[in-house]
Amino acid sequence: MVTRSVLLLTPVRGVAGDVIEPRRVRLRDRLTARLRAHGLDRRLADGVPPECSAALSLRAARLIEPGASAALGRRLEHIVAEADGRLLPRARVAARRRPVLEAADELAALARRLAAPDPRGVRGVAQARLLLTDGCGPMYSHRSGEDLTAAVRRARAALELI
Repeated sequence: MVTRSVLLLTPVRGVAGDVIEPRRVRLRDRLTARLRAHGLDRRLADGVPPECSAALSLRAARLIEPGASAALGRRLEHIVAEADGRLLPRARVAARRRPVLEAADELAALARRLAAPDPRGVRGVAQARLLLTDGCGPMYSHRSGEDLTAAVRRARAALELI
């Protein structure tokens, strides 16, 4: 599906607050969304609204696609299976075994929620993706200073639309 336009927050002089207006998506927006995906994911995970830029809107739309979310869920399940010995590790950087095993139930619940057909919050999907892709995060590095179980719970909570 090709997105032809996005809704963006636009400040209006003399009006308290911003107005949401449609804007045509440009090639530059598409390239930014693809090439700067990790940074955009970090901004979305931090709670920056997708309507702040076309690239953020495009990235958010990609993250909440059912297939993309389900793939994240499968990757989480795979990491738990590697940690408990059900699967052989891939050639990639291995997740920290002990924290993954301690958070196994939470990771499984997060994986199920990502794969569910219900709508999901982009902030939570972005947080889940960062858990998987950030080599300095609690899944892979003891230096992150963050507890993996707490990070997984935060991502699960952010998936829920209020």
